[in-house]
Amino acid sequence: MRARVRRALALWLLVALAFGQSGLERAVFEAANRARVEAGRDPLAFDPALYQAARAHAEDLLKRGYFGHVGPGGPRLEERLWRAGVYALKVAENLYQLEGPYLPADFARRAVEGWMGSPGHRKNLLDPGFNRMAVAVLGKGERYVAVQEFAFRPFVLALECRPAVDAVARVEIVGEARRPLYLLLKGRTLAELGPGPVRFSLELSKEARPVLVWRAPEGYLVEARCPGDCRALGVRFERRLVRRPGYRLWLGLPPGKYLLAFGETPRFLDEVEGSALLFAPRSWRYLWVGRGTMLTHRVPLF
Repeated sequence: MRARVRRALALWLLVALAFGQSGLERAVFEAANRARVEAGRDPLAFDPALYQAARAHAEDLLKRGYFGHVGPGGPRLEERLWRAGVYALKVAENLYQLEGPYLPADFARRAVEGWMGSPGHRKNLLDPGFNRMAVAVLGKGERYVAVQEFAFRPFVLALECRPAVDAVARVEIVGEARRPLYLLLKGRTLAELGPGPVRFSLELSKEARPVLVWRAPEGYLVEARCPGDCRALGVRFERRLVRRPGYRLWLGLPPGKYLLAFGETPRFLDEVEGSALLFAPRSWRYLWVGRGTMLTHRVPLF
């Protein structure tokens, strides 16, 4: 009987996988969404990129014989999702495993009950901040694992990336600032400096023309006309073009206006309409994309 159930489950997986997401995976996915609806949450949409990431991790769990979110030597969840083309900032993952042959409906019920019975897994499953989900289920012998991925992706970011070398604008501000100083780009604050010792540098797009302003005693901001005003303020402000290694990026975006930022802590870069082509130096570490004032996607540059 056990052998017959195991063969039936394996056949279900093989046949369904030939058409993409398996029937067992759909059963877990639907059971998870039913649990969300019963708890007063909106159901989550299926995400193909999340599914690729979930399936790759399920394969790794079985191949290397461990059970966890990070395998021996890595990578982290975020890195696994990046490899699958998921650049969302808000992500989470649930794991489940069973030893022994189980019918698909029974496996789906047990998996979701297990997640709902664990505070951390339940929090992920019912989190109203997610809008996309995918589930991968794979088996090896009598061991079956389920990997459930969550993300908030208000829009899909497509990316083409190739190594390149190009010019960037290197900005340096050095000295003993006598007043509070602000570096602005298109009216957005890139940095607040001084008063006191200042040693600041930043690499921007070669087209960027940042301005240095200072706060007058009356409280308003005044643009520094350098080099004269900068000497009076006690600093040297320099912008020069230098060549840097980095990446030529094509960002595939739906129609609309998007906010771009860069750096480990995001700094304003630009606003674009729809898809964009740009050069990103490695010094930025990350490129951020969002709508309005909310950054929702982060692309690693290393």
